[in-house]
Amino acid sequence: MRSLIDATRPNVEPQMKILYIGLARSIWVFDFNLLNPKGLSIQPIIDKLTEKYKFAKAPKNPLDYDDQKVLGFKSGTFINSKGTTILITFSIYSDGFVAETMSSTDDSTDFLVEVSDWIRKDYGLALPSDIKKAYVSQIDFEWDTPFVQLNPGLKKFLNSIDACVKPIDGKPRHFDLAGLSFWTEDATKPTAPAIIKFERKLSASFASNHYFSQAPMETQSHIDLLKELGQLLQEGAKDD
Repeated sequence: MRSLIDATRPNVEPQMKILYIGLARSIWVFDFNLLNPKGLSIQPIIDKLTEKYKFAKAPKNPLDYDDQKVLGFKSGTFINSKGTTILITFSIYSDGFVAETMSSTDDSTDFLVEVSDWIRKDYGLALPSDIKKAYVSQIDFEWDTPFVQLNPGLKKFLNSIDACVKPIDGKPRHFDLAGLSFWTEDATKPTAPAIIKFERKLSASFASNHYFSQAPMETQSHIDLLKELGQLLQEGAKDD
């Protein structure tokens, strides 16, 4: 991974270090009635899913909903295409499937593909062809160039904030730009893409350079977006 260091240093490439993937969610939305047009009992599927993927927590029957009103299968194991055993969470909604890992959206999608192939072959339940797909990824990472480098004028503005704020305990504080957010005009609607966030990790010290990002995209695209933002920060540092 490339790192975002102070661009004023000579002969040094910017770097970014991925600390971990906090969430890699793959979402498949479809008409659930088309999956099971004959109204077959899904109890055998629930039982086999729990056994096949060794879920630590799983519904006992089709009406055993979790707090989110879905059939939730928690802390299972899935062997991905590279032969690595990963942690998997699987949810069955009234309008689709959701799989979550802490590795990549590729793994989450591979799980959904495997499950859909399995229920088709063993139970004759075929997903419709018009599946709508979406993703959410969350990444914790490090870089050395702060967000304020996007616009050198922000430094002066932060100084004004520091001067104006009077903490109740009397101890002076230094404020920094905490993050950037982007959303669509219909952000409050259920079908809207997840909000894109680039922000300092809450409770982490500024010196730790620990950041958090969320984006409605596949993991690798998210990483590429972080790199692009890093280049913008580097350019801002050069102009400072």
